[in-house]
Amino acid sequence: MPAEYATCKTTDGPLHVLFLQGPSSFYMEQVGRLLIARGHRVSRINLHFGDWLFWRLPAKNYRGGIDGWRTYIAQQLDAAPITHLFLLGDQRPHHRIAIEEAKARGAEIICAELGYLRPDWLVLERDGMSTFSRMPRDPQTIRALAAGYDKPDFTVRFRTPFWRFTMLDMIYNLGALFFWPLYPGYKRHAIDHPLIEYASWVRKLCRAPLEKRATHRVLEKLRGSSAPVFVLPLQLSTDYQIRAHSPYPDMPSAAREIITSFSRHAAKGARLIVKVHPLDPGITPWRRLIGALATERGVGERVFYIDGGDLDALLAKAAGCVTVNSTSGLAALQVGCPLKVTGNAIFDVPGLTFQGSLDDFWANAQRPDRDLVADYIRLLAGALHIRGGYYTQDALDTAVPATVDRLEKGLPSLPPRL
Repeated sequence: MPAEYATCKTTDGPLHVLFLQGPSSFYMEQVGRLLIARGHRVSRINLHFGDWLFWRLPAKNYRGGIDGWRTYIAQQLDAAPITHLFLLGDQRPHHRIAIEEAKARGAEIICAELGYLRPDWLVLERDGMSTFSRMPRDPQTIRALAAGYDKPDFTVRFRTPFWRFTMLDMIYNLGALFFWPLYPGYKRHAIDHPLIEYASWVRKLCRAPLEKRATHRVLEKLRGSSAPVFVLPLQLSTDYQIRAHSPYPDMPSAAREIITSFSRHAAKGARLIVKVHPLDPGITPWRRLIGALATERGVGERVFYIDGGDLDALLAKAAGCVTVNSTSGLAALQVGCPLKVTGNAIFDVPGLTFQGSLDDFWANAQRPDRDLVADYIRLLAGALHIRGGYYTQDALDTAVPATVDRLEKGLPSLPPRL
């Protein structure tokens, strides 16, 4: 790896890390405790009661509205200068403002998130995610930088039981909901009300056996066909990958554009599988919506909706995959599946993804460059990721020290986006 891109340490003295909102777990608190144990300073600002529940160290509590947040955070940063601003979700309204104010004062921005690689990887990115990511998109740069990293080990070390993720999520969000008088100015950044989300999950879980059988019938029907099959993995409309890093106002709009293009430009015998996101609570009536779209476009017999199934297995045999910017695109690349991106994705790189139009993709899909995929994944894992997770203690035992090590040594440096 070129020496100038090895690491980027912003200070030689003790760190002062300001934590804002994080995942619904004690990840940030445990990172804070380890930083303190190593002689650093930490601060925290809670924005709602859920934040308070998962942070048992001293903290300030902001109870005002978004209109007063810029003045408040600027005053805090001036009164106690920081070296790092650490947060999850760089596009949340409070976080966007805090990033602007912290950058203006020379602080380094560290964005934590579930990994682009799954399932037991976490991202630590400088400046921001996706559109703002420093991950290079030039093949020559990728190949040069990848040489400095080892081939990643994809052995799965940690898994999060669905019940545990759900329990922690409910504690976090229902705490914020029922104790809102303690933080009267806070407005939830997500689109749907949490009670609607959880009620929808109950309905979805009750219907799961029916959906499983319906998915099995679709896959059995397609298994015996020699027709080319394309895959469209749906994303969550509430995700900032759609809201901030795509040209679409929501995921149904993206599905409409993609199915329309398929109906007009794919071979007459081609099939399209539309796969729901595994964490979609079922608020959007996808089965009815996809069916209506396909029928309206004259491809009702060639577009299939599924809620379940093995995505990796589907991609391995698919003629191509179309995604807005889902991490499922990385899964497609890793199995050699042709890929078209319609939004802003860090892996939308010449040699990895189809660079022509969506309309041309259906007839001219090309497989990714296998060597470039290997180099890209090596760089992605080494420069942006650590192992571990947020929701179980064994995963935290790996993630927390790895996080602190990167804060102390400096994150691996990547050339800034031009």
